[in-house]
Amino acid sequence: KNYFWHVSVIIIGLAIGLVHHIYIYPNFFHADSAAYQVLASAIRDEGVLLPHDFFYGNQLIMLKISPFIALANCIGFSGYKAYAIGGAIAICVWFYICNLIISKYCGNKYFSLLLSTCLFIPLGMDDIDFLLGQESHLSNVVLSIMICLPVIIYIQESKKSFLCISALAVILMTAEQPIRTLIIIAPFILFILIIFRSKNSVVSMLSIAVSFVIGKMANDYLLGRHFPLKVDYSQASLLISPDKAIDNLFIILKSILVYSSSSSLAVGSNAIGILTPFYFMGLLYILLFIATIVYGLKIFLHILIDGRKTKTSICRLDLLCALGATGFVLGLLLISCLNPEGRHIFWATCILKISVFATIFKIFLKVI
Repeated sequence: KNYFWHVSVIIIGLAIGLVHHIYIYPNFFHADSAAYQVLASAIRDEGVLLPHDFFYGNQLIMLKISPFIALANCIGFSGYKAYAIGGAIAICVWFYICNLIISKYCGNKYFSLLLSTCLFIPLGMDDIDFLLGQESHLSNVVLSIMICLPVIIYIQESKKSFLCISALAVILMTAEQPIRTLIIIAPFILFILIIFRSKNSVVSMLSIAVSFVIGKMANDYLLGRHFPLKVDYSQASLLISPDKAIDNLFIILKSILVYSSSSSLAVGSNAIGILTPFYFMGLLYILLFIATIVYGLKIFLHILIDGRKTKTSICRLDLLCALGATGFVLGLLLISCLNPEGRHIFWATCILKISVFATIFKIFLKVI
């Protein structure tokens, strides 16, 4: 029975990947996506994950789509067919991992599969491109879930295996690009230490810190064996003026709200055309997204005032919502002052997306 369930999850993940890369992404394929094909060719030719015959831009690329494209090339596919097959396999792998973590967190495998599927269904341009298309942020999103959710499980249940899972995810992400890991773990550490005032919370944060150091050492070692990065954000990030940071904050927030929904895809279409329902569904999602942020911050503030709530009335889905909202707001403030690019907090956007659908399903179940 468990074997059948795992196979079913794999089939669903593969189906999502194939449908996206065959029917949707060909309309959006661009030069950044093609760069992963170039890297895949170098991986296949040199037979290593980090080939020297490739110039890396602002980070090492190990956990993205390229190794899977290289695998498709080795099987016999070429061109966009190799990209589509490799991309579908990558989505399948990360979907399976994501579902495993969420199922352990929620305790209900059917509900968890539903939430995982909703996460991997593209709603806006960011999902179509960054998450499922060029997949530049797919691994980061899933690794972020692997970092955060197991830590909460460990703190509440004292199961050390989940702490090991979180530590592994931190090492893997940091080995690829330390600055992106910092953007995730900085607000997460603050969130955990405020929410869970216990020995386990301190132990888990020390584990994350040690794992980050190990990952940074691995990153330095790997960079030492390759050409220097064209732009190293860990060295090039500079603080900007407060007025510019405030401008960045509103620009990034607007960009995230617009491109995380389907409304942006329907702009310019006929008002009575087939895309009109998707336009208004996108606006509804934006409202639900904002409401989820407000609700998550409300939970966080209540716990901040009365820490006993974490042991009594706060369920794990509400904690997830609070984590997404806190990570989103703190991450938004951080990147507005350093590197004004909304993709750096895509992990929090995706956690909020899970929370939006979790709330919808909970309301639906109450109604019926």
